[in-house]
Amino acid sequence: MSDSCFVVRLNRYLDLTPTEKKAVASLEREPRDYPSGSMLWQEGDDLSELLIVHQGWALSESRLPTGKRQILRFHFSGDMIGASGIAFRDAPSSIVAATDMVVCRFPRRALGETFTEHPRLAALFFSISQMESIDLYDRLRALGRSEGKARLANLFLSIAARMRAVSGQHNPVIRIPLTQSDLGDAVGLTQVHVNRLIRQMTEEKLITRNRSTVTLVDEPKLIELARFVDRFSALDSSWFPSPRG
Repeated sequence: MSDSCFVVRLNRYLDLTPTEKKAVASLEREPRDYPSGSMLWQEGDDLSELLIVHQGWALSESRLPTGKRQILRFHFSGDMIGASGIAFRDAPSSIVAATDMVVCRFPRRALGETFTEHPRLAALFFSISQMESIDLYDRLRALGRSEGKARLANLFLSIAARMRAVSGQHNPVIRIPLTQSDLGDAVGLTQVHVNRLIRQMTEEKLITRNRSTVTLVDEPKLIELARFVDRFSALDSSWFPSPRG
């Protein structure tokens, strides 16, 4: 169980019992390797399985009527992929490996069994899903009302907040193994515009970028620029049912 990145993430928010840890870790059986560029599933595919990311990065994307790509979310170690679309039989977006990955697939019905046996885990999963939804709403609001630099700042801060929720460490250096095209498709900007903004933010001593790492040099100014709210730093579990077992 110590190797379960999903257990580690959940345990940041709630002191899981040994039985709950075992139930969560059981979802991470049979890890599979996927090379960068692999299509884990396509929009419209039967959503009979969910995924837990053990290593690597994936992106959730949708194709616009113009043929352009819109990246909805990035996924990395400790994330469950597919929970946001669990209300539907068909996948609402495509999932593509942005790097080489190790992913654990499990049938959707296994989640229902886990929730039946461990209602406190159901409350925790639901709460984390809502945190991710509100974070996405924040980013969509930034896309509609913010200039490019604020959009990019919001994206960097959101990724940092999610990674810190898993690691438990407030590190200003975050690994983002994404291309500028990926970043642009996530914030509605061209690759050229993203490149120009990163240079500008570097000159203003807001960030530095070295290949696949971004350092948040002046995080308070980035937060002010993006009007960013960290949706992942705390979770209210006062209403959760008591654990079983």
